[in-house]
Amino acid sequence: MKEHEIDDRELGPTDPADPTTIQGVDPTQCAECQGVGSLPTGETCPVCEGTGRASYRTGGG
Repeated sequence: MKEHEIDDRELGPTDPADPTTIQGVDPTQCAECQGVGSLPTGETCPVCEGTGRASYRTGGG
Protein backbone atom coordinates (compact mmCIF):
# COMPACT_ATOMS: atom_id res chain seq x y z
CA MET A 1 0.00 0.00 0.00
CA LYS A 2 1.30 3.40 -0.91
CA GLU A 3 1.49 6.29 1.52
CA HIS A 4 -1.31 8.27 -0.15
CA GLU A 5 -3.78 5.36 -0.35
CA ILE A 6 -6.55 4.89 2.20
CA ASP A 7 -6.63 1.60 4.07
CA ASP A 8 -10.32 0.64 3.91
CA ARG A 9 -9.94 -3.12 4.26
CA GLU A 10 -11.59 -3.26 7.70
CA LEU A 11 -14.41 -0.80 7.02
CA GLY A 12 -16.85 -3.09 5.23
CA PRO A 13 -18.46 -6.41 6.09
CA THR A 14 -16.12 -9.37 5.92
CA ASP A 15 -18.64 -11.42 3.94
CA PRO A 16 -21.24 -9.43 1.95
CA ALA A 17 -23.43 -12.55 1.65
CA ASP A 18 -23.68 -12.89 5.45
CA PRO A 19 -27.30 -12.07 6.44
CA THR A 20 -26.20 -10.85 9.88
CA THR A 21 -24.38 -7.86 8.43
CA ILE A 22 -26.24 -4.56 8.40
CA GLN A 23 -27.58 -3.85 4.94
CA GLY A 24 -28.55 -0.24 5.56
CA VAL A 25 -31.50 1.78 6.73
CA ASP A 26 -34.99 0.37 6.24
CA PRO A 27 -36.85 2.95 4.11
CA THR A 28 -40.21 1.97 5.63
CA GLN A 29 -39.14 2.87 9.17
CA CYS A 30 -39.18 6.35 10.61
CA ALA A 31 -35.69 7.83 10.45
CA GLU A 32 -36.16 9.73 13.73
CA CYS A 33 -37.21 6.86 16.02
CA GLN A 34 -35.98 3.89 13.89
CA GLY A 35 -39.47 2.36 13.86
CA VAL A 36 -40.04 2.39 17.62
CA GLY A 37 -42.68 5.12 17.59
CA SER A 38 -41.24 6.95 20.56
CA LEU A 39 -38.11 8.88 21.39
CA PRO A 40 -35.60 7.70 24.03
CA THR A 41 -37.16 10.25 26.38
CA GLY A 42 -40.49 8.38 26.19
CA GLU A 43 -42.25 11.03 24.14
CA THR A 44 -44.23 10.11 21.03
CA CYS A 45 -42.12 10.60 17.93
CA PRO A 46 -43.08 13.94 16.34
CA VAL A 47 -42.08 12.82 12.85
CA CYS A 48 -44.16 9.64 12.50
CA GLU A 49 -46.64 10.53 15.27
CA GLY A 50 -46.04 7.20 17.00
CA THR A 51 -46.60 4.88 14.05
CA GLY A 52 -42.94 4.02 13.53
CA ARG A 53 -43.44 4.21 9.80
CA ALA A 54 -41.73 6.60 7.42
CA SER A 55 -43.84 9.67 6.76
CA TYR A 56 -41.57 11.07 4.03
CA ARG A 57 -41.56 14.43 5.80
CA THR A 58 -38.13 15.94 5.71
CA GLY A 59 -36.67 19.10 7.11
CA GLY A 60 -35.64 21.84 4.81
CA GLY A 61 -33.90 25.11 4.67
